[in-house]
Amino acid sequence: MINNLLNIMYDLNIEMKEKNNKIKLIYQNYIDEKLKAQIKEYKIEILQQLKENAAAKEIGFLVYQHGLFYEYRYGREAFLFIERHPNGRATAWRENHREDQKGAYKTKIIVQNVPFERAFKEATGFIEWLRKRQGKRVG
Repeated sequence: MINNLLNIMYDLNIEMKEKNNKIKLIYQNYIDEKLKAQIKEYKIEILQQLKENAAAKEIGFLVYQHGLFYEYRYGREAFLFIERHPNGRATAWRENHREDQKGAYKTKIIVQNVPFERAFKEATGFIEWLRKRQGKRVG
């Protein structure tokens, strides 16, 4: 539901801003009351996902489909992924590819079917570990 609303908001160029715990919708064209009511009903979840997307981008993830899928490239053919499931849960995993092969030759599940917050924490923990090895910090 949240991703459907985010898609509609994106298509209609509707922006959501939070200030002092209040929500403000910014839009140029008319939006119907039903859509406004849906956005209001799910405002906490929408804002949470927008914050998660911003945090992921800050670390270096590419964010697809308004937060359904995240990709972090940490090597020439090495990737870290997080996939958000419809039930608020997520899976995080790593894949290694070879240029001459189709698909991954190595896949390592980090966490599977856990709350998104945990998948994100585990994935960023891996990135932090990588960066420590390289002398860098996350964020």
